[in-house]
Amino acid sequence: MKKIWKDILLLSGILLAAFALWLFPAFLNKEIPGMVRVLQDGRTLGIYSLTEERTVSIPYEGEHYNLLLISNGAAMVTDADCPDGLCVHQRAVSRRGESIICLPHRLVIQIESKEESDLDAVTY
Repeated sequence: MKKIWKDILLLSGILLAAFALWLFPAFLNKEIPGMVRVLQDGRTLGIYSLTEERTVSIPYEGEHYNLLLISNGAAMVTDADCPDGLCVHQRAVSRRGESIICLPHRLVIQIESKEESDLDAVTY
């Protein structure tokens, strides 16, 4: 009976340590809101602050478009007339290094930050 309690105590300690390690990256990523850089064919079309709410229409070859929504410190593509529509189904991006890519329209939307981080990388 005594051995079972030791096993339960050991297992709960391991689970508690795993939970703490799982939460650790979330507390380290407290960055000030960054900027959204919109690139098309490698050229910068615009740089927008994540703190200002706005909708940006990004044209492609005159007749095609992507709609970028910047709201609540995050950016996401809400509408696009590209054939696959994958950019619309990507989640909103808000942290440095995250991006949304639309290959048919040669569009890259990436999050940048002015502050330097002490971390090189965080994996999930």
